[in-house]
Amino acid sequence: MIKNDKFFVAPPGQDGTIKEILRFAIANGAGRAVDRDGISPGPWSPDQLTDAISEIDKNSVGVDLRTVQLWFQENDKGISADNIRWLARIFGCGETNATSEWQTALAAGQQRLNAKRRQRRRRAAPSDEYATTEQLDIEVAKDPTPSAGGGLYQEKDERDGFNLAKRSEALFNARNSLNLPIAVWTTCGILWFSTYILGVHSVTYSPASGLDKQVGFYWSISWTIGEMALLPVFLILVSDLISFWKNEGRSSLCVSGCNEVDESGWLRRVENFSFSYWAILLICFFGIFLLQWAGVYLKPLLEGQPGKAMVDWILVTLVKPEIATKIEMISVSFFAFFYSGLIYWFFFVGLLLLYKITSDFRQVYEDQKNRSSERLDEMATKVSMRIMHGLFRCTVLGVMLATSIKLNAAYLVSDGQNILIWLVQDALIFIGTGIDRWSWLSQSPSPFFTSFLLLFITTFVFFLCSVQIYHVLEGSSRRSKDCKRKCIKNTSDMVMPAMVMWNRMLAVVVLLAANYFAIGVFYGFSFLLAACVVLAIYSFFWRDKFVDVS
Repeated sequence: MIKNDKFFVAPPGQDGTIKEILRFAIANGAGRAVDRDGISPGPWSPDQLTDAISEIDKNSVGVDLRTVQLWFQENDKGISADNIRWLARIFGCGETNATSEWQTALAAGQQRLNAKRRQRRRRAAPSDEYATTEQLDIEVAKDPTPSAGGGLYQEKDERDGFNLAKRSEALFNARNSLNLPIAVWTTCGILWFSTYILGVHSVTYSPASGLDKQVGFYWSISWTIGEMALLPVFLILVSDLISFWKNEGRSSLCVSGCNEVDESGWLRRVENFSFSYWAILLICFFGIFLLQWAGVYLKPLLEGQPGKAMVDWILVTLVKPEIATKIEMISVSFFAFFYSGLIYWFFFVGLLLLYKITSDFRQVYEDQKNRSSERLDEMATKVSMRIMHGLFRCTVLGVMLATSIKLNAAYLVSDGQNILIWLVQDALIFIGTGIDRWSWLSQSPSPFFTSFLLLFITTFVFFLCSVQIYHVLEGSSRRSKDCKRKCIKNTSDMVMPAMVMWNRMLAVVVLLAANYFAIGVFYGFSFLLAACVVLAIYSFFWRDKFVDVS
């Protein structure tokens, strides 16, 4: 039968599990577009089904290929409520009644699969990991017949409305991992071009007699290196780590068989912090964008006097009004700080997701260790190393981002000619070449405070996540000490190198943070800065033989 130019197959009898019903639909190519002769092109492949689900208009999140591949395999993993709805729409060829029939069949099949799994685990302790499946059973029992408008899942989704937590997590989805960096690069490119047109890309002014100080946008390392290089790499790494955890790490810990499809349990824990996502959005919009722009830049631009404010590529037009008009600088500064608030919202959401990964990792480990397994601790150690490396790299980038902001601000309130000459001058003073010492200008560097907050939040999240990982490693170590099985002995051999690597990462983060506080405090800080930059680059590429999860 053909519906909407697609091959329609009625759902099978009401006695199979959701896995059996899914195999029936896949084998028959239900919902696939027919050719000119009205013949189905054949069964679904994982790639084709993934693309079909992701192309549904109302599905803004999509689905990972790894999740769909699990549906094709022989296992006891169920399917989330949202994905059941998307599958029903595909197999029903987008026709209302047919979609309802398929959704009823799939939901009933999910019930039967849940019942079989509960029979095999009557003695197992319940955990919150299975809450969604139990909730699905209750919902289907209350109303086993979906409405014509799309069923109980559609109604539930409409009641939920806009979900900022889920949308924020979707921004870091692995299928779209370059979307955020491309957005950052594109917006920053517009800013670069705007500053060039206005002539503030490379501009000097004279804060003191005989000094021509460079304050151009292109010389500002916080805007160029920090926001153009460090932050996009951070976003890519967070996306990669989320993809690993959702598609490989989480399922590898379910060595005794999980009752819930992995992606649903992860999304449920993401949504538990929905207030935090709104708080971050408000802080970035009102704090980083509106408050900083209006207080530090808009007020001096309207008054026509910089006062004690730090003169940079924006406020330099007050000292040299021939460069650009007030209206032009108000407009470009508004755009610059709106862009800054947006990308730091990305950054803080990424930090929150890193914390959710480690807390979810610890919770899944705690749930699974009650079901004793020889491979659990081995896999937990491997997964912890992968998460630890990703977390460490993101922290290094965050600390260096804060360092670039403070370093740029310190230069702007010094009497250095440009930032490179200033750093070389500082190094020459330290080794005693007799060169004149640099000094401070009478300006107020507001970025000192904002960079400190950035450093504090980044390191706080790192230490908080490290505690979660350390707890799992310590638990694996304890379980392996009194066990004589070969697999656990291998785990014991892996835990010690993991602990050593953890301590090395901790030491690097502490040293990089100390370097931040040393900027401008004493002559010769540039040597420590150079050493920490080299250390950050070197440690960024640390590898460990236990990182790969197999």
